[in-house]
Amino acid sequence: MLKENKQALYFNMTLGTIGPMLIALAALRYNAKGDYTGYIIIFLGFVLTISYIGHLEKKAGISKKWTAIRVIVTLVLLFLFSYSLYF
Repeated sequence: MLKENKQALYFNMTLGTIGPMLIALAALRYNAKGDYTGYIIIFLGFVLTISYIGHLEKKAGISKKWTAIRVIVTLVLLFLFSYSLYF
């Protein structure tokens, strides 16, 4: 039972990471078109969403090791995808 809960938790953690990544990519694409007011609003929403996800991960008992791995993988993927948007 405990293993099933951990798998569901990590699956939901993965889905919770994909959403903000898509928001960040949309913000970068929006920024590339030159609308900076909309970009600021999207960026603030992204920051608030990320901070809330961090709060939920602490409450769910996810270790700092897994949180750090998620952050590193997210940043690498975000860099790769955003690089393809600009070049």
